[in-house]
This record gives sequence, structure tokens and C-alpha cells, in this order.
Amino acid sequence: MKLPVLLLAYNRPKETKIIIDYLIKLKVNQIYISIDGPKKNSRDQILSQELNFIIKSYKKKLKINKLNKNFGCKIAVEKGIKWFFKNVESGIILEDDCVPSKSFFVFCHKLLIKYKNSNVKVISGNNFLNNNIKIKEHYYFSRFNHCWGWATWKRAWLLYDSKMKNWKKFKETKKWNSFFQNETDKKYWEKILNLSEKGYFDSWAYPWLFSIWYHGGYTIIPKYNLVKNVGSDGTHNSFNSRFNFEVRKLENKFVHPKQIKFLDIADNYVMKFFFKPKNFLWPNRFFYLLKMFFLNPFFFLKISYKKFKNYL
Repeated sequence: MKLPVLLLAYNRPKETKIIIDYLIKLKVNQIYISIDGPKKNSRDQILSQELNFIIKSYKKKLKINKLNKNFGCKIAVEKGIKWFFKNVESGIILEDDCVPSKSFFVFCHKLLIKYKNSNVKVISGNNFLNNNIKIKEHYYFSRFNHCWGWATWKRAWLLYDSKMKNWKKFKETKKWNSFFQNETDKKYWEKILNLSEKGYFDSWAYPWLFSIWYHGGYTIIPKYNLVKNVGSDGTHNSFNSRFNFEVRKLENKFVHPKQIKFLDIADNYVMKFFFKPKNFLWPNRFFYLLKMFFLNPFFFLKISYKKFKNYL
């Protein structure tokens, strides 16, 4: 398989080995791996040593970018993807807890070629419709760039606005004010992007999503989920437990949408049942947090402490 793959790794040696073996089995002949450095605590140091030992055993089969310190999620991913696109024009990007189906690689390969010179910015491997909305074609066009496994082009990533320097200007435009179909969704994303611009989240995903919106881009979403995030099986996903994240195989004969246009019925479903905007706007926010506390007080306090530290 000629399609390049970037694996973003940190401190999951076992999961990283599984994915590398899987990529080699699929005969991916361009495997890039970018590794964030360990934090100073002993656990991270041990996991980093284990990961380095594993990577060395594959040295001849990998192109390696090892960061010299711990940069955290946002900066480490930015550096990894920037390095990737210094070497390739397009490719797949996976994190070390994302396991793709075979269909995902075929899907990305076909669509990276088809939409090479279009305003499509992302080909996602994720579908969060939970089998409740049927898609006739093999994919649809969405506002949301789910990133549990995705593909893009160098020309798209060059538009990435890490500091979101255009956000304040953009949110005053007619384009932004008419982008969503109701005020609740707009307020939700304004809150998320305001916080992101201020550096509240250690996340590259929100600046990337904003960059796509600012440049009028589209994301392709497959009719079935093609990539499973094994990290989502843990406690932090207990509040989305009703979602089916299992992967399925796409039919061989591809059926393409007739035009590049957002499928509002699908985006509205994802907004309502996956992002759940009302849970992040007051006064609903208070009752949502209260529910989280009673469902899992230990996890709630752990996450609250992390967010408090970030805020300071």
C-alpha cells in the first residue's frame, strides 16, 4: 500500500506495537511515527523506555520523529503533522489508540485522489450517527472533522491556524452567524472556540476545526464507522455509552454523493446526541455536572482537578 500513514504516539507501548504490526500486515510501505517525549514522573519515564525499545525493533520499517521533551497533546501533534507533510503530499493520520478497519485505507485512498483539488479538507474514518440515520451513498459531507483516524492533504494542513488569530474577526461575520441552524449550536461552538483561543484546552482539534470552517472547507464522513478508538472504552466514555463505535466494512462498489453539500440532518443529529450542546450551556451545565459527579465521583474529581490546574 503506497498511501503514507502517520502514527502519533506517546506513552502506550502495547497499543503502539499492535498498530504498527497491523500496518505492516497491511503492507503499508510508508509508516511515519512521531513520538512526544515523556513527562518527568517515573511512570511516563518507564513507558517511554518501553516504547523506545519497541520502536527500535522496527527501525528499518519506520520513519521516526522523536521529540526531545514532553510538548503535550496540542503542540506534539502539530509538530508531528508538520514533519509528516514535509515529506508527503497527502496521507492518513492515526493516534496510538485508534484501530482502523481495512475499509478505512481503501476509503481514504480513493477519496484523497477524487477530492485532491476540491474544498474538502478532511476524510474522516468516524461515523457517530449510531445507525439512526441511513446514508445511501458511501459517505456524506459534514461540518465536523471527527479525528479518531483521518486523512488529509498538505495543501489543507497549511491552512492550520494554531493560535486561531482570525477567530474574533470570523465570529462577527454573516457566514458564521448563518453557519448553524439554531442559536444553541452556535452558542456552544462560540464557547468552545473562545476557550480554545485562550488556550484553555490542550487540543489541536479545535483550532483545526476552526481553520476548516474559516476557509469554507468540508469533511467527508463514511456511511459506517471505520475506525475504533480503543481509548474510548475506558471510564471517560461512560457518558457516551449509548453510542455504537464498532467498525463495519464498506461495500466494494463506491457510490458518491452528487454534490459537495453539508448533510444537515446528519450534522443536526451529531450535534444533539454526540456533542450535546445544552449540557455545556448554563443552567443545564450545572445539572450535567451534578449527574457526572453522582455517576462517577472519582473520575469527576480527577478531571476537575486537571482542568483547574490548566486554568491556573
